[in-house]
Amino acid sequence: MPDLDLNLVKTFVLLYETRSVTRTAEALFLTQPSASHALRRLRRHFGDELFVRSADGLRPTETADGMYPRLRQALEVITETVSGTGAFDPLTSQRTFRIRATDLGEMILLPAVLAALEARAPHCRIEVAPLDFADAAQELRQGRADAVLCTPRLDAPDIRRDPLFQERYVGLCATDHPRIGDRPELGEYLAERHIAVAAAAGHVDADQVLARLGHPRDIVVHVPHFAVLPELVARTGYLAVVPSRAVRAFTRAAPARTFTLPFDIPPVEVALHTYRRTLPAPAVEWLRATITGLLTSSH
Repeated sequence: MPDLDLNLVKTFVLLYETRSVTRTAEALFLTQPSASHALRRLRRHFGDELFVRSADGLRPTETADGMYPRLRQALEVITETVSGTGAFDPLTSQRTFRIRATDLGEMILLPAVLAALEARAPHCRIEVAPLDFADAAQELRQGRADAVLCTPRLDAPDIRRDPLFQERYVGLCATDHPRIGDRPELGEYLAERHIAVAAAAGHVDADQVLARLGHPRDIVVHVPHFAVLPELVARTGYLAVVPSRAVRAFTRAAPARTFTLPFDIPPVEVALHTYRRTLPAPAVEWLRATITGLLTSSH
């Protein structure tokens, strides 16, 4: 790499993450012409456009997509080596861990994780943000998330997946629903109207099964979170589908009850996803080991 210095690598990584010459220049304390010149040097070096203009900013080419994970990992290794931060002591570290999960994950899984952090890493912090499954892998690659808790698989080769436990689904309705019993027939179920949680949360199994059967639900509204479901079904005649581990919290929150779904949904696996680095990041490895140890042993 005789003519590709570390600053050009940083420029490439930031261009990929920000999709903007202007924001890259600001992050590197450069003028915009200097950042544009760096991009031209990168293009000459790799013999590729790397980024093309689009309505949403700079769009990476296939070559840039392939380069980004490796160059970002290389920068992480160099930064940790130079700064001497290659070790992690949970008792003294003040690191902030960034986790992505649905509100359901927060309700069911976060209490155990937070209790463990209080005992084992007393000065660390956790920042939990809502899961958008479509962006989850990229957030891990870009370091905007350290861990993602979800049921859908992130199957990219640079994402590590640790299974935690299996989950099944049940129906949720008002306690006094006049037409839905404990085991409704499929026709009875489909005759009702439904509330669905947005696909970004990753829980789409019920609708996928019904679509294969040729029986879509009559969905009245899509909501972004699970937490609102108990109150919504309690105040209406609508039905919802929820993971069984949330049942206790849901039926305590509002006059709602569960019922057996009149179609089979295979159990799903809740898993922890982390970024697979060339050299392990000690802090993220500690977090991964802590979460897998807690949640695989407690469920």
